[in-house]
Amino acid sequence: MQRIIINIGDIIVSSEPALLETVLGSCVSVCLWNERLRIGGMNHFMLPQTKDNTKDKGYYGCESIHEMVNKFIRLGSAAQSLKAKVFGGSRVNKTIYQKRTMDIGKENVRIAKDILDKYSISVIKEFTGPDYGIKVIFCTSTGRAFIKRLGVV
Repeated sequence: MQRIIINIGDIIVSSEPALLETVLGSCVSVCLWNERLRIGGMNHFMLPQTKDNTKDKGYYGCESIHEMVNKFIRLGSAAQSLKAKVFGGSRVNKTIYQKRTMDIGKENVRIAKDILDKYSISVIKEFTGPDYGIKVIFCTSTGRAFIKRLGVV
């Protein structure tokens, strides 16, 4: 089975069996899966939304999730047939967060859930907001996800 590392800004959707892996702090990954078609995908975004028309849309949840859903649709999946798992949104450096007015991790999780809700995509698993980083491995052929706790990212 192919192993694919998902970096910040990446959006991968595959109808072939693959293990999609990423490491998250305040960033968020949404894993989508269509059980009937056995299609799975993962993104990795850094910020909830963009303030301009940047070409790196994968970095922003508001753009990244829409693009991932569209990739599923191009492969024959209806958006409502997808199931979602949401990971990340950590508060790995509490000192930095005490000085900020916005909790980026929390906002990343919020935007992910809002967009999934607009597509009527159910979130069937969520692991968000810890005070440590995580490694996520998602299997596109089974829809299963595995999480490993990491130290401070």
